[in-house]
Amino acid sequence: MDEGENSPTVEARSVKRARPDGTDAPHANGSSHRVEATMPASKQPAVPTKALRSVLKVFVVKTDPNYAQPWQMRPQRSSSGSAFIVDTKRRHIMTNAHVVSNETTVHVRRPGNPKKWRAKVLCEGKIADLALVTVEDDQFWTDELLDLQFVDVPELQDSILVAGYPLGGDSLSITKGIVSRVVMTRYAHASKKLLGIQIDAAINPGNSGGPAFADLQQAKVAGVAFSKLANADNVGYIIPYQIIKHFLQEYELHGIFRGCCSVGFRWQDMENTHLREHLQVAAQQSGSLIYRIDPLAPAHEVLKENDVVMQIDGVPIADDGTVEFRNEERVEFSHIVRAKHIGESLVVKVLRDGALLALEYQLKQRRPLVPILHGVDCVPSYFIVGGLVFVPLSIPFLEHAYGGLNWRKLAPVPILALVTEYCELPDEQVVVLFQILAAEINFGYKFQTVKCELFNGRELHNLKQLAEAVDACTDKFMRFGLEGGKSVILDRVQANTDTPIILKQHAITFDRSADLQRATNNNHVAEQPGDFAAGMLCLLVMCLTGWSLYMNTLFAGGRMLTIHACTSAAEMVSRQSSSCRRQTQT
Repeated sequence: MDEGENSPTVEARSVKRARPDGTDAPHANGSSHRVEATMPASKQPAVPTKALRSVLKVFVVKTDPNYAQPWQMRPQRSSSGSAFIVDTKRRHIMTNAHVVSNETTVHVRRPGNPKKWRAKVLCEGKIADLALVTVEDDQFWTDELLDLQFVDVPELQDSILVAGYPLGGDSLSITKGIVSRVVMTRYAHASKKLLGIQIDAAINPGNSGGPAFADLQQAKVAGVAFSKLANADNVGYIIPYQIIKHFLQEYELHGIFRGCCSVGFRWQDMENTHLREHLQVAAQQSGSLIYRIDPLAPAHEVLKENDVVMQIDGVPIADDGTVEFRNEERVEFSHIVRAKHIGESLVVKVLRDGALLALEYQLKQRRPLVPILHGVDCVPSYFIVGGLVFVPLSIPFLEHAYGGLNWRKLAPVPILALVTEYCELPDEQVVVLFQILAAEINFGYKFQTVKCELFNGRELHNLKQLAEAVDACTDKFMRFGLEGGKSVILDRVQANTDTPIILKQHAITFDRSADLQRATNNNHVAEQPGDFAAGMLCLLVMCLTGWSLYMNTLFAGGRMLTIHACTSAAEMVSRQSSSCRRQTQT
C-alpha cells in the first residue's frame, strides 16, 4: 500500500495569521485568515492500548533437517515472527508452529523494550500450525501484561486488525481488513484441511503467529495469523478459535498435541443424476459416496465401499460434501471430524443397498503411506550400499529433492501416484532409490527416485527390512528389483568392500541413519555416537570447570567470547533430554 493512501481526511478551519508586528496578515484574496489542516476528533490517533503490549516479536535460530541429504543438517539460519500472551498466570505465549519449528534458540521481545528474553517451546502442533512457548524469567512477567482473550468465528464483513512484526521494519505493525469468508484450508502443505478465516488485511512474512483482533480495545482476538495466498492480493488466513481451543485442550489433557482425527475414508460428490439413481438415493436425500476406506482405520470394520454417508453426528450432508456452518455459510463436512479428539466416536447415517443404517466407530489419526510432516510422521532416514542411496518416500523428501512446491510438477509420475495411498501394514514405507553416488561398482546405472520393490526376490515393506536383508545376505550377488521390472545387481563382497571408500569420498560418516543402526559393530558400520558424544562433551565441560568457571574463546582482533561453563553443560544436558522427549512424543 502506498504511503498516504489511508491518510485521514483533512478538515479546514479558519485561523488568523499574524504579522511580526502582531497585526493580521491578509491572504491573496484580501482575507486576513488562513486555512490550517487538522484531523477531525474521530480521526485523532488512538492512545496505544494495553492489548498491544502483549504482542511480542519472536527471534529464532533454527537448524532444519535435510531430506535430500539425510546424513547432514541444513545450514543454520535466523528468522523472526510474532506471538502474543494468552495466559499470564501460567506464562503461556502463543505463536505459529512454523515460527519455532526446528529451533536452536528462541527469544521474545516486548514492544518498545530492547531486551530479548530467552523462551522455551512447551508444545508444538505442526498440523494445526500452533505452538505454546514460555519465558521462565520472573522479571519478564513483572510488567503489566494483559491476557488476550479469544472470541468465536466473527461474522462476514466484521473488522479485523492484524498486529505483528512483518518485514520492512522492527516495530509493531497493524493492518486493517475485514472477514472475507470462512473456508477449509491447508495449514501445512499437503496436510489435512482445517477451518480457516480468510481476511483481506495484509499478512506478510513476520506476521506469522501474531493476533488478529476482533476488538482491539477489549483485547478480543479472532485468531492467529499464519499464511497468505502468494499469487493473489490481500488474501490472508488466520486460525480461528475452534482450532486453537482444540490445540489447547490437547495440551491440557496430554501435554502434547496428538494431531487431528481422520474420517477414515475418501468420498466423492453425488450431484450427478445417474449416479444417484444407481445408488438408490431418493430425490429428497443427499450425501457423499464412499469409494475408498483406510485399511488400518476403525472405519474399515464398519463402513463399506459404495456406502452413501448422509449424516454425520446428526448433521445432514449435501451432495457437494458440505454441511451448514452458519446461516448461508457452508463448509466441508470433514470440519466436524477435525473438531473431535482422537479416540472419540463418530456417528454416521449411511445408505447401503437402499437401506438406511446408523453406524458408529472410533476416530483415529490418519496413517498415510507417504508421510506428510517432519517430526509428526517422519524423520530423515537413509541406507547406502555400493553407492546406492535408499530413502523412505515422504512429502518433506519430495520438497527437498525437487524444490518446495515444484515437486508435484517435477517428481516422477509413478512416485506421485503413491502420495494419496493408504498404508496396508502398520510399519509400511515406500523404499526409494533416490540417487547413486558414482563409483566403479555402480557404473552404468542411472536411476533416480524410483521405487525399490524387491531384494533378492523378497518383497520390501520398509527401509529397515532392506538394511537387515543386505546385512544378512550371503548370496554372491545382491539384486535390487525396481519398479517396472528393472534391476540393479551388485557383487556382495565388492559392495561391502567399496562402500566405506564411497562414504569417505562423499564425507558421509555412516552408511545408515540412526534409526537403522545395528547394535553390533562390523564392516563399515559404526555405532552412532550422538548421545555418547554429547555425554562425553558435557563431562569434558564440567571437568573444565575445575580449572576455570568460565570458558573463554579468543577471536581475531582480540575479541573474546565468554561462556559460563556450568550453564553451557546444563544447556547441553537439557537440550539432549528435550530432544529425546520430543522424539518419544512424535
